[in-house]
Amino acid sequence: MDEKTREEPPFVTTLAHAAADPFRLLVEAVKDYGVFMLDPAGIVSSWNPGAEKIKGYKAEEIIGQPVSCFYTAEDVAAGKPQRELQIALQEGRFEEEGVRVRKGGATFWAIVTTTSIHDPLGQHLGFANVTRDLTERKQAEDLLRASEERFRLLVEGVQDYVIIMLDPTGKVATWNQAAEKLTGYQAKEIIGRHFACFLTAEDVASGLPERILQQAAAQGRYEEEGWRARKDGSRYWANVVITALLGAAETVRGFASVARDLTQHRRAQELENQLRQSQKLEVVGQLAGGVAHDFNNLLTTVFGNVDILLGMLPLDDPKTEVVKRIREAGERAAALTHQLLSFSRRAVLETKVLDLNEVVKEAEKLLRRSIGEDILLTAVLDPNISRINVDPGQMGQVLMNLAVNARDAMPQGGILTIETSDIQLDEAYAEKHPECKPGRYVKLAVSDNGCGMTPEVKAHIFEPFFTTKEPGQGTGLGLATVHGIVKQSGGSIELYTEPNHGTTFKIYLPAVDEQLHPSAHDQRATEVTGGTETVLLVEDEDTVREIAVLALQTQGYTVLQAESGKKALGIIEKHPGHIDLLATDVVMPEMSGRELAEALVVQYPSLKVLYLSGYTDDSVIRHGILLAEVAFLQKPYTPLALARKVREVLDKQ
Repeated sequence: MDEKTREEPPFVTTLAHAAADPFRLLVEAVKDYGVFMLDPAGIVSSWNPGAEKIKGYKAEEIIGQPVSCFYTAEDVAAGKPQRELQIALQEGRFEEEGVRVRKGGATFWAIVTTTSIHDPLGQHLGFANVTRDLTERKQAEDLLRASEERFRLLVEGVQDYVIIMLDPTGKVATWNQAAEKLTGYQAKEIIGRHFACFLTAEDVASGLPERILQQAAAQGRYEEEGWRARKDGSRYWANVVITALLGAAETVRGFASVARDLTQHRRAQELENQLRQSQKLEVVGQLAGGVAHDFNNLLTTVFGNVDILLGMLPLDDPKTEVVKRIREAGERAAALTHQLLSFSRRAVLETKVLDLNEVVKEAEKLLRRSIGEDILLTAVLDPNISRINVDPGQMGQVLMNLAVNARDAMPQGGILTIETSDIQLDEAYAEKHPECKPGRYVKLAVSDNGCGMTPEVKAHIFEPFFTTKEPGQGTGLGLATVHGIVKQSGGSIELYTEPNHGTTFKIYLPAVDEQLHPSAHDQRATEVTGGTETVLLVEDEDTVREIAVLALQTQGYTVLQAESGKKALGIIEKHPGHIDLLATDVVMPEMSGRELAEALVVQYPSLKVLYLSGYTDDSVIRHGILLAEVAFLQKPYTPLALARKVREVLDKQ
């Protein structure tokens, strides 16, 4: 066999070469990384398939070419290739992410590592270059950044929703412009703070922030409507949705919180509810007022005839007691009709500027007798409270009704507390109570430690004829009357109650700066002074008119009578003399009492007017022909009460 025959096959030579360089096959097998060598001058000296795949050059095309052919023209002009090799030589290694150039001039994003290579003696042999194509990752990152930017712009562009992120502990991580606008906090003030700063002090004290995060983490979502706090301490009503953000293995990475200010919407709902309730009360009030008007006319007749009958009987006549019991029943009926007028806000208020403490002190003795010995009554009265302008009799009725309600809530005894104080109601309070305006008020609080009320009872407590008592044990007008009196007096009333934790009624009455009204002289004396003046009496109820005419004639007055306004005008045309006083019912067919007075005052400028009615409204009386206070006598009245009032009006200058 000759020498040529003994030559080794090519694959044997290749295996032998591979065995001499064990890492060559590894480098050749790498397809996703471009691995090539540069000599000390930066000239390509080796090239693997990965480099060909990334850069597009075959080995025979690129070996012998400078490394600068992989850089953009701008980078070459700036000397970047030489600078990077110099750094690699000095520091042993250089790495960066940047733009590189493929064959044909297309650019791509790559991470490039250049390592300086030395032999065992320290002789510099060149550089090893490893390049990885990051174009797809870069595009994904760019898309992600673009998506994040679009999301940021979307979140920032939303003006009506607070959209923020919380970390797993509840600290604020992001903040949008709507959040700044609504809460008053800037991003630099709030990021890193716990979201509890948006809740009210009461909610924080109750542990609500912890419960919110616990529910959102456990159930994935938490939603509620409630009060939230701004930076300046004011409050707003918000709908809040907090959603858990889950990571790997369902771990909570944080929370997304979306909130919307519903303060105006809530106020509109409350006003709508109040309007609906007011309309309901108005309908009931009109019915009740009409019944009261007719009933008071009947009671006026009853009182008149009873008083006449009592005057005819000897004091020792046994029938006197029977007649007196009839009168007492009539008085109870009159009190009931007065309640009907009060809750429907149709009672005529005889207001005075007074000290509320004096009203409480005057009512205290009566209250102690009414509530029983097993209830301790305590009055905590601020001696420096402001004055109020109310009807003292009506306020006494308010105290009595609230005390009776408290007594019924404490059948085994308890504590009843009456408190007075000045208070300033601010804008925050007015936001929660649209029926109330900010300003100075005098607070009257009546509290008991009785059985309290359920939410269902509380929702209906001021409605007329609503009662929790057994049939026949209550009219259901007590608290409705309180509500009507307070509203008609320009105030507001709040109820705080929980089952088994007692009840507190808080009444806020507008404070005034006027002087105290001087106490009126006692008008309950039995002595009545008559007169000789001429009185025109106009009353459409025959029996009431007959009693009134008799009462006035008995006192010496000349009485002209008519059953309507038009007939009264006819009588005036035929009457030759002067008329000193017009005593007229307010509500009559065809012509009201006020219209009649307006017609007569032209003919008799000095004419004095006394209005009589069982059903009326302050506006009917107090906004008529007289700018000053008008005279008014509420039905039912007794003959003596009518005579006394006529004399009072005639004597008034």
